[in-house]
Amino acid sequence: MVESLAAWLDPWAAYYGEHAALSTAILAVHLLALFVGGGVAVAADRTVLRATPVSAGDHHHLADELHATHALVVALLGATMATGLLMAAADVATYAASAVYWSKMGGVALLLVNGVLLRRAEAAVRQAPAQAPGDRAEGVAPPDPAGMAGAWGAVRAAALRSLLLWCTLVLLGVLLSNG
Repeated sequence: MVESLAAWLDPWAAYYGEHAALSTAILAVHLLALFVGGGVAVAADRTVLRATPVSAGDHHHLADELHATHALVVALLGATMATGLLMAAADVATYAASAVYWSKMGGVALLLVNGVLLRRAEAAVRQAPAQAPGDRAEGVAPPDPAGMAGAWGAVRAAALRSLLLWCTLVLLGVLLSNG
């Protein structure tokens, strides 16, 4: 099957190999998207891990800030994945046999799953009531401090996993380029 796929992609591999400007541009976009997307994600993770929110309003503000980073990180992760596939398609036989490559792809899958978990946890924080008990309107349920703590704990856990996964993916990328 790998041989069939390699044969089918041979025109791309030849074109990619014969056009240094193209291969350089694809690698540059790959690295820049990784650098900026991963950098924004790592900065957001760091903010979450360093934060000590006291009130529901603090939690909401931090969750809103985290939410604002998602679109950029997801778009740049998409660009990183697309350029990575273009590079892998230029040498299918090598990448298909590489344990490091498949480890990196597993890491990307874990990063995507963690991103979904992070979005869910952040949404839970953002949807929790923000008013203080003394500010409650008649008939409005008070904030649930235990629920907010649990939701924020899930955000922090996802941020820690994200930070570790981004670092792992960079390490595997370096190993892959040197292997």
